[in-house]
Amino acid sequence: MSFNSRSLKTEAVVLKKKDLLNKDVLISLFTQDLGRLTVFAKGVKKITSRRSPHLQTGNLINILLSHRNDHYYLQESEIISGFSELKKESGKVEQLYSFLFVLDRILPEQQKETKIYNLTKNFLIDLSKPLRSKTIIIKYLTDAMRSMGYLDKEVSRAELKSLIEEIINEKIPSLTL
Repeated sequence: MSFNSRSLKTEAVVLKKKDLLNKDVLISLFTQDLGRLTVFAKGVKKITSRRSPHLQTGNLINILLSHRNDHYYLQESEIISGFSELKKESGKVEQLYSFLFVLDRILPEQQKETKIYNLTKNFLIDLSKPLRSKTIIIKYLTDAMRSMGYLDKEVSRAELKSLIEEIINEKIPSLTL
């Protein structure tokens, strides 16, 4: 991490993105150094934008952010891995989106979570491997919930799903646990 009062260079996982008016996008990132951040990406939807391909959900990227008026703005991005093999299988994509959905809802803004960040990277790597179990998400969600202090014992799949939905106060889309 390099940081001064105006800029930050770090590694991040793209949790989700939301189109704004004009050519701008609001991105939810899980950064290595500052935890979950909501970042404005100005001009990313322009056809000439070099940053746009890097900002797909589930990508691991290096980013340069600027900080002004209590907001973060994406200046530069560089892809580390797009996990393209993982994104070819619909079952794995469903697990990926469900896992990132939970993280986006449960992680506090701007709070460093090194253990959860490393767990997320390991999840992406494991999910990318051929012939991975359809239940790999259960292991990683359980580990994440334990690390954050929500779980202290083994629970069933149904109990895990129910606990997470109770914490985030909404249903987890398309997750069959």
